[in-house]
Amino acid sequence: MRKALRVAATGLARALHWAGLQRSAAWRMAVFDAAPAGALLVSQRGQETYLVSSGDRAIARELFVNGQFDFEKLQKVMRLLGPTFRPALLLDIGANIGCICIAAVKRGLFERALAFEPEAFNYSLLAANIHLNGLASRITARNLALGARDGEQLVFELSKDNYGDHRISMGAQDGQFEEARRERVTVPCESLDGQLGVEESRDCLVWMDTQGFEGYVLQGAARSLQARPPLVIEFWPYGMERSGSYAALKQAILQAGYTQFHDLEQDEGAVPMSEAALDAVWQRLGVAGAFTDLLIQ
Repeated sequence: MRKALRVAATGLARALHWAGLQRSAAWRMAVFDAAPAGALLVSQRGQETYLVSSGDRAIARELFVNGQFDFEKLQKVMRLLGPTFRPALLLDIGANIGCICIAAVKRGLFERALAFEPEAFNYSLLAANIHLNGLASRITARNLALGARDGEQLVFELSKDNYGDHRISMGAQDGQFEEARRERVTVPCESLDGQLGVEESRDCLVWMDTQGFEGYVLQGAARSLQARPPLVIEFWPYGMERSGSYAALKQAILQAGYTQFHDLEQDEGAVPMSEAALDAVWQRLGVAGAFTDLLIQ
């Protein structure tokens, strides 16, 4: 009897130790870093389940270790928009493998989401993750880039170890991230206006991270922006300078009549919208690689 109790107690202790290890961020980081290149791992650290690739040293690693990526930023946006803001639809442009749209819908911030991801491997994980979380009826994923016009074919340059830094290529000139050495593929591109209904644009939040291509996405969204849905965009001067999109970004925002923005990395309150105010953010960040995220209203 005593021997049986000792065996049971030892087994329980080992199980608890294993569970404790699984909860340890350091242990999960070590597991991720030790995985073979390109291995698929399952992240169940948070409320969501994600299939991730060990080849991605950025978003996938963060999801595997901590269970979420940028969700706190989305929560901050919702607080800034206030309790009366109740959008039905989240537009996730540059959705990667779904870390924003899946958490947003599964945790009840949005009824549904429309997600765009142009890169084929990221898209396959995005589709898998939507199904793993039981959200196939509430999240629609499209394997497209968004840009200024419908029916384009764009060249996409792929980062070897940061799958959130795949970008539309505007030439082979090298830069800080070895762009000249990147593999290039062709991806289809459509306009947001061609993908979004008029009524949908009146009741949505646009969440956009397209690695410097944001200005061209907004060029193709003139009708959708007439309702002035709140925009959350990555503001990355390095990427915008490489793509030449900054002038298009300013024109689209100002012509649509947006009146203010919040710098989500700052706690300085709303900034009145103007070309000079946007230029001030650009000048503060510089073109060496720093970035921020803006909530535009």
